[in-house]
Amino acid sequence: MAAERQVITVAAGQITARLMNEAADTLVSLECIIAQSAAKGVDLLVLPECAYPAYLLGSVTSYRSGDHLSGEEFVGWLSRQAARYRMHIISGFVDDAAEEMYNAAVFIDDRGEQIGRSRKRFLWHVDHDWFIPGREIQVFDSAIGRVGMIICAETRAPEMVATLVADGSGLLAMPTCWVNTSTEPGQFRNPQIEFLIAARAREFGVPFVCADKTGIELGSVGYVGRSRIVDSEGSLLAEASAAGEEVITARLQLQKPQPILISDEQRAMLLSDRMPVRSQADPHRLVTLAAVPTQVVDEHLTDGKGNLWLGSLRDQGVGLLMAEVRDESRAGRLVELSRAFGIHAIGWLERSDVFALGSASIGCVAGREICSFAASRILALSGVELLLFFDMPEDLAILRTRAAENCVFVAGANECQAVIMDPKGEVLAQTRPDRPAEAVAQFDLSASANKFVAPKTDIFDERHVELYRF
Repeated sequence: MAAERQVITVAAGQITARLMNEAADTLVSLECIIAQSAAKGVDLLVLPECAYPAYLLGSVTSYRSGDHLSGEEFVGWLSRQAARYRMHIISGFVDDAAEEMYNAAVFIDDRGEQIGRSRKRFLWHVDHDWFIPGREIQVFDSAIGRVGMIICAETRAPEMVATLVADGSGLLAMPTCWVNTSTEPGQFRNPQIEFLIAARAREFGVPFVCADKTGIELGSVGYVGRSRIVDSEGSLLAEASAAGEEVITARLQLQKPQPILISDEQRAMLLSDRMPVRSQADPHRLVTLAAVPTQVVDEHLTDGKGNLWLGSLRDQGVGLLMAEVRDESRAGRLVELSRAFGIHAIGWLERSDVFALGSASIGCVAGREICSFAASRILALSGVELLLFFDMPEDLAILRTRAAENCVFVAGANECQAVIMDPKGEVLAQTRPDRPAEAVAQFDLSASANKFVAPKTDIFDERHVELYRF
């Protein structure tokens, strides 16, 4: 391997989504994107998931009977482009291997030599109809450093990112097709662009280069565009628009990632093959939760104001209460007072296992553990429906990720702020740090039993413990 460069220029190439029978036009777009990137002095160009010939293939038969380059022919074409422009290229493509077909990405060096391939392991929705999951997680050495490839939905599996980082990946290249989840015309939404990519970069200390498609495929599936490059702190360095073909670039400093924050006990639990505990999907498990900052508790537990405050919460239907209380005896007093008003409360992080609080299965996380996936993941696999975060960070991207990656409700509080989120990472209630108040929301606990983030895609079923190494 050649000596690593400390700083490289990276690019994400965003292209228009087209059908398989428009593959010739797609190839023209890709060639244009590659040429533009070379003109910008790019060392590494990342192209979208299934950049050629399309993402929505219909079936294995329709793909194989289509009038387009085969997967290997496309890789050969990419290799010639990489050699011509003296540029490393990573691109999504259809890896058709005899009887098996994979959603894959290929890494080609600036001489046109193939460095390696990554086959998507976390399959999303229609992926299941024509692809099979990959069987390996691997980081690749190159002249520009150690690079890991992660394809679209795979960022939802924290163990997969952890494995790449533990293997020394200094950069994560993401070919993707981010589906637009917004139902509002002209709006473009997806959890990955809203919080997930930034949170993963901060959590693991590695930059991401994400290349997406734009437009609509097969008349119904729309993509959000907004390809992005973030640094190892999760800061956005470059972002494409929601519509149109575009090349975005940034300078990145690659360095060896920091060790993953995880204990030996946590590692053993997450790498075991135990089956997850799934909560009951009983209907009508409505609860009303209040998340309370320290300043609010201090205000109302002073001078006998607690009864009036708790009576007001009871009148709002609050049955569960979590509060950021720094003193254990004061937390005990809050629990006792709340009980008199029919409210189940916790104000002190006293247990790390799953326990019942009223009708909810609860897990508590605090301090540095919040910034690691491990504690929350173990609790979710153990049947938690609601995660409580004490001393929560002001940056909500991490908390939203903890909710979405585990499909559980989340509540958090700190000195002056509180928040409640649903299993998609959407904020149900939030208070401002400059105006401390309790956050109150009503929700159906049974929603946390649904681990499907898309049809055919259950987040626990998509875990591949046998592949993880961290």
